[in-house]
Amino acid sequence: MNLSNYISRNISTQTKDRFSKPIVYISIISVALGVSVLILVFAITSGFRKEIENKVIGFGSHIEISFFDDNASYQKTPIEKNAAFLTQIKKLDNVKKIQAYALKAGIIKTSDEIEGIVLKGLDTHYDVSFFQTHLVRGKVLHLTDTSTSNEAIISESLANKLHLDTGSRMLVYFVQDPPRQRIFRICGIYKSELSSFDQTYALCDLKHIQKLNDWNEHQIDGFEILLHDFSQLEKTNTLINQIIPFHLISQTIVTRNQDLFNWIGLFDQNIIVLLVLIIIVISISVISTQLTLMLEQIPTIGILKTLGCTNQHIRNIFLHISSRILIKGLIIGNAIGLILCLIQKHFHLIKLNPDNYYMSHVPIDIVWYHPVLINILIITISLFMLSFPTYFVGRKINITDSIRLE
Repeated sequence: MNLSNYISRNISTQTKDRFSKPIVYISIISVALGVSVLILVFAITSGFRKEIENKVIGFGSHIEISFFDDNASYQKTPIEKNAAFLTQIKKLDNVKKIQAYALKAGIIKTSDEIEGIVLKGLDTHYDVSFFQTHLVRGKVLHLTDTSTSNEAIISESLANKLHLDTGSRMLVYFVQDPPRQRIFRICGIYKSELSSFDQTYALCDLKHIQKLNDWNEHQIDGFEILLHDFSQLEKTNTLINQIIPFHLISQTIVTRNQDLFNWIGLFDQNIIVLLVLIIIVISISVISTQLTLMLEQIPTIGILKTLGCTNQHIRNIFLHISSRILIKGLIIGNAIGLILCLIQKHFHLIKLNPDNYYMSHVPIDIVWYHPVLINILIITISLFMLSFPTYFVGRKINITDSIRLE
């Protein structure tokens, strides 16, 4: 066995009867708390990012192609549904699916309530899995190519506000020349908890929007493009913009929802600040424990130097002791952090206000390399900082005076 490791084990055993015992326990607890907090913060932040991205993408896909103009309304200049450039876009490696859509602003009127709404028209090829997942009652739209469906899906917040339910008739007025109206039957009610979207969008058959706008069956507002890899979003969007004609524009989900994604971006800054602070606290705690042990073992240091131990051997002894404290804290902290993450992920014990946080509970997404990164950073930085106090221990202690203390 390595001499420094052997002596460090004996010193660690002796601390059970010395005044440094509670200090060692406090150091282990501080390391464990710091690690568990970092694991929770990374998992929660990743969970928030994933949940919000999935919900926003569910409403509008990764990339949207529409007519390039300054029209800020929901009704834009139509484009051709069977555009020639779609073949080139489908050949891009990161493109998963292309689907057509159209929007139309309207007003829902009931016997005692009135509410503005945006109808989103879908065709038979539209991926409605997101709304299927978030349905609270009823079913998704049943669309066919041969007939126009009068079914519609609205959010739970709109349904509660307008006192509507599945099977109810929904009268929608459209302000245009001439004014028009349509009656829809509510077939499903969804709840995504993205309040700004839930209070705005309802789903219906694309053919209704085309008829209301006096378009033919080949005219739509634009295309939504789903991707395989979100990390390649900007690169894919650049390629798409190079393919489409000059009168069209391709925009990412991040560009269309700047405020929401800027809010998510603040999480990264908070993580960095918290990571730095916790590593500093852990390092100071372990260094303080190390200094206490060194002061307590001054007589032992003097005897070891008398027996011929070099300063490097003595440094290694206290580095071994500090490493054991650090590793114990890391093991406990990882266990606590991961257990708490799993409990929250499966049982949703901590609730949130959906109006403020866009979800009803604290989301958890455990990414395997986050705990690994946390542990590597803490071990590397802590051991680097621990090497400084041990550097002076052998040089500053007088052999004769240290033995007298014994």
